[in-house]
Amino acid sequence: AIDISDGTQTDVWIYDWQRDTLSRRTFHNADDVRPVWSPDGTRIAFASRRDDAAAFNIYWQRADGTGDAERLTTSKNSQWPTSFHPNGKLLAFTENTTAGPSDVMLLPIDGDEKNGWKPGTPVAFLKAPYAESSAMFSPDGRWLAYLSGEGGRTEVFVQPYPGPGGKYQISAAAADDPTWSR
Repeated sequence: AIDISDGTQTDVWIYDWQRDTLSRRTFHNADDVRPVWSPDGTRIAFASRRDDAAAFNIYWQRADGTGDAERLTTSKNSQWPTSFHPNGKLLAFTENTTAGPSDVMLLPIDGDEKNGWKPGTPVAFLKAPYAESSAMFSPDGRWLAYLSGEGGRTEVFVQPYPGPGGKYQISAAAADDPTWSR
């Protein structure tokens, strides 16, 4: 899943490697950006400024293109999804606050396709005086890698999820966009 701009708006598209085709998935007149796949591949979360909002909030919709996009968060702060927990019921995202640096947030999502989904209340993974962003769950869900400006420049840290345990800096020079190997 990727976001593609036509110069006036940005939408979410899916690229099929086997067929070498692109399929558009969002059609709203607002920008839809930063798509993230659910672990089972049935849904795509993305950020959007729908409803004439000044800030990006998080939506999701079925990856097969059926159904409408559903809003997962409502905030005056811009938010972007970054990673689902492997169980599919927790979404990590970055929130840019107006009062300080960005935070890594976690959004619980309860339910299922048959009975419906219900987003819970987002909680901060770390609430610190420095910027954190780009959180990525490990494939087994036991670790969370993220960017932090704690040392004065952006570095990658990992921390056990949900804990306990300390954090570990794993980059040695300024870093960006952590990801995991399977």
